[in-house]
Amino acid sequence: MFPQLFTRENIHTLPFPRTEDGDYARRYLLPMMTDGVQKYIRNVHNTRMMAAKIDDIILPVTVTDFHIENAYTCSPYSHYVSYGALDEVKRLNNPPAERLIKLIMRPIAWYLRRSEFDKVAYVNNWLVSTNLYPPIAADQLRALCEALPKWFPDRPIIFRSVDEFQNPSVFHTLKELGYEMLLSRQVWYLDPQVGTRLKVHREDLRAIHKNGHAAGGDLRDDEFERGVELYNLLYLEKYSRYNPQFTSEFLKLAYNQKLLTIKTVRRDGALNAIMGYFSRNGVMTPPLFGYDTRLPQTDALYRHLTALTMREAQERGLMLHDSSGVGKFKKKRGAKKALEYNAVFTKHLPLGRQAPWKLIGLVSQATMPIFRKMDF
Repeated sequence: MFPQLFTRENIHTLPFPRTEDGDYARRYLLPMMTDGVQKYIRNVHNTRMMAAKIDDIILPVTVTDFHIENAYTCSPYSHYVSYGALDEVKRLNNPPAERLIKLIMRPIAWYLRRSEFDKVAYVNNWLVSTNLYPPIAADQLRALCEALPKWFPDRPIIFRSVDEFQNPSVFHTLKELGYEMLLSRQVWYLDPQVGTRLKVHREDLRAIHKNGHAAGGDLRDDEFERGVELYNLLYLEKYSRYNPQFTSEFLKLAYNQKLLTIKTVRRDGALNAIMGYFSRNGVMTPPLFGYDTRLPQTDALYRHLTALTMREAQERGLMLHDSSGVGKFKKKRGAKKALEYNAVFTKHLPLGRQAPWKLIGLVSQATMPIFRKMDF
């Protein structure tokens, strides 16, 4: 059991395992690493993608240095400051509280920018909002964690998308190895066998049938730009520009290489909503999700996409990882919340480099009770 690290220079020598996950990694990582990530995700800056191999498991590793415009999926600064503290606070609809939080965050942001906080190595980072884990044994994870500080002696090691609900072995093994569990976000899991039996699901279906939209078949070659536009209208314009900014080349790659199973919603042939998901280890999640927010709310396009996603999970016998946000909406449809963490290892670094993570740890401990109580 000897972990190996592959870079852009030697990725073509990686013997990708002949498994479903191994073939997925090949189809995803080869273009990302050889073409450069920015061809596919516009706001991933100063980031090198690598691949770690342990037995038949391939995990992508991103190595990032600070850039003020980075997506939160590759930057802890964007995650905790630009998106988490500054963009999210706008949704409080409380101008005095917003001004106070921004005032508090100003010196913290200044300190984090100057403390090499963003000089990190993320493990299992597919550069999407939710990273699903393959079946990985505790001894494989221990062997990998022994190698990581040797590969990256000058960077914190961070495992993204760790939670105790779906990944209890990963969660507890990393804790035993000295990783700190720092709050990332609140996420939602939905068993479609439960959700489809609820009254609200039948109400969603009735609302969908009234609006003239219907599940629409495959994407055409001239619709990749429109698909990206629909995602942007929801995730970038409504929420935050620090979400991944997918390009039409990403959508083309995802469609042609079957990195995502893509579903469309149309009315009179016009593409007005899109959803793309992938699955791993009995769980599915849709990193591509968007609709034309300029259409009337009575068109119920978000409800349409939600019902479509639930149906896909039900037909395939998968648990649905429904990401974060609109918690009350998801809870009403049977979803259960879980806290998601960034598992961070800094013990191999000088105390000065550990200090900003101690600060984030204190903030994490202070906010966890709020996240456990509230439905975000």
